[in-house]
Amino acid sequence: MKLGCCVNMLASDKTGIGNEHTGVLCELGYDYIELPLAQVMNLSENDFKEMFGQIQGIPVEVCNNFFPADLRLTGEDFDMDIASEYIKRATARAAEMGVKVVVLGSAGAKNIPSGFSRAKAKEQFTELLRHLQGVMSAMDMTIVLEPLNTMESNFILNLSEAIAVMEEADCKNIKVLVDYYHMRMENESSAIIKKAGKNLQHVHIASKECRKFPNESDGEDYESFFTALKDVCYDERVSVEAYSDNIREDAKNAALLLRRFMS
Repeated sequence: MKLGCCVNMLASDKTGIGNEHTGVLCELGYDYIELPLAQVMNLSENDFKEMFGQIQGIPVEVCNNFFPADLRLTGEDFDMDIASEYIKRATARAAEMGVKVVVLGSAGAKNIPSGFSRAKAKEQFTELLRHLQGVMSAMDMTIVLEPLNTMESNFILNLSEAIAVMEEADCKNIKVLVDYYHMRMENESSAIIKKAGKNLQHVHIASKECRKFPNESDGEDYESFFTALKDVCYDERVSVEAYSDNIREDAKNAALLLRRFMS
């Protein structure tokens, strides 16, 4: 498995990207970084090239935050033409960075509006995924559906629901993600990972308490989680998606802990 980090959770400037921390992660031996695509898309072409040019020594293999919250993917305001135009531009920029996996959590964009038909929302989202399939296949990228939790979302809240949506779309380049933090928030057992099997293509991890970098004393059962991953022969990427007050210390301790379970 490869160890990475979602740097947007660490961002200290107004862009919300977090690329200023990539040097530290590279020094600490992280294998890749995960950038927030919606925030990257807010940059002008010149600012994008400058930002990406500042990232040295560590690849950008994954993007999270696919869609901005104001681009509706469900509800009366869903417009496939608008979504398609954004997808075209965003995936082109992701490809320019060498991204292989794009995470589709995007609660603000996909949450089902109050009073709107849940069945209709699922139809809209499935339509979107089938459109994405053509784009991602051409670029040799994979979309992973991210189950969130009820504090953040009202649609795709556990791995079973993500798998059901994936199967309904029936697209080769649409897979699923497991997020340790969201699983803990929803009291979901690691045993459910078996249901994903080969369709599991990405992992996020953080402690349940305050969504911090994993460490030895946080009381979490990371060993069982990684045992479940190994039981389905998972050998892809694991991104820490967490907050930190001391990135160098927290990222160092997390790497020492997680690599022990990943090996």
